[in-house]
Amino acid sequence: MKKIQFPGLNGVRFIAALLVIVDHTELFKSYLGYPTLWANSYSAYLGAFGVSIFFVLSGFLITYLLLEEQQEAPIRIRHFYMRRILRIWPLYYLILVLGFFVVPHLDFFQLPMYSSDMGDSLHRLLLFVGLAANVAFVYLPTVPFANVLWSVAVEEQFYLFWPHVIRIKRYLPWIMLLLLTGYLSLKFYAGSVDRQLELLVIRTRFSSMIVGGIGAYLLFYQKTVIKLLYHRLMQVGLMVLFVVMGLDWINYHSLAWMQDELISLVVCGLILNIATNPRTLISLDNGLFAYLGKLSYGLYVYHLFTVVLVLKGLPAIVDLQTLPSWIGYPLTLGAILVLTTGFSHLSYRYVESYFLRKKVRYSAVLSGDMVEGTKYNVPSTKSSC
Repeated sequence: MKKIQFPGLNGVRFIAALLVIVDHTELFKSYLGYPTLWANSYSAYLGAFGVSIFFVLSGFLITYLLLEEQQEAPIRIRHFYMRRILRIWPLYYLILVLGFFVVPHLDFFQLPMYSSDMGDSLHRLLLFVGLAANVAFVYLPTVPFANVLWSVAVEEQFYLFWPHVIRIKRYLPWIMLLLLTGYLSLKFYAGSVDRQLELLVIRTRFSSMIVGGIGAYLLFYQKTVIKLLYHRLMQVGLMVLFVVMGLDWINYHSLAWMQDELISLVVCGLILNIATNPRTLISLDNGLFAYLGKLSYGLYVYHLFTVVLVLKGLPAIVDLQTLPSWIGYPLTLGAILVLTTGFSHLSYRYVESYFLRKKVRYSAVLSGDMVEGTKYNVPSTKSSC
């Protein structure tokens, strides 16, 4: 059985989760009337930026593992879906239950401008149960603490068809490009049809995962292109673009409709360097990032609860309204990160690990947490599809 561990990817996962946590921390501060950075464009933009990183990373890793699996034998679709179920569904449905049936009855977690009436929520519940949380997010009232599942649902929708695409070996790169072009065309014209349809297409960001998949294909088959990405000037350029895009300093003008895709291209280039370039300028391969990245799914789905716990509980100890910002911001965010990490650690150890161990029987290629400590070397160029 093959074993693959891309160094640094857990660090990328943690950075993505951190951006989402900062975004929601500032948003919830605004709901509660605390001093906040939410009015600044980059703060309100960080969550979407972090989710783009998650999507690209997912598309890259899953596609590469499927390509590796296909080298030895046809992809076993049923086993692929079992792996997704064991990794994603336990926490997804746990948060769903909390959001629909527990939180609405806890006064402590009610927030102005965020909490909604859950008396008539059957339509929302059915969409969430059917892994269509992104549809509920756009068309129906908010489900507090569960709406964060929209991005998880998008991934599950994408992977309903993506393994079948990878199995089409002969024309795979052209099919990937065709799917990307089709999504961009739909995104471009959706606004002229209906504003909510446009929002749904924008939120259902298959394009970011396709870009990640294209990156995996290039790594697997096109070593010449990858060598160009490894050049130091290219790395520096990608890092500068990443920072500038993350701070929302670019006015995209007529290209605003494909902003997410441009971000995804930059993120994909950085991921390829971080995870596979032996001379990378950015190393995220350290123990702390490896640990936090391993918990990233928990960090993502639990952090809204801890944001409320800290923002409502901390004032009993210190007055956040009068605290200087240079103390208040790191104190608040630090407490949220520590608490979220604690919850995520317990979740990983006592819930997720149980299901992850069961993934092994359905895996032709071991990766991630199943092969901790294994290093990855850039493969030699393989024959073209």
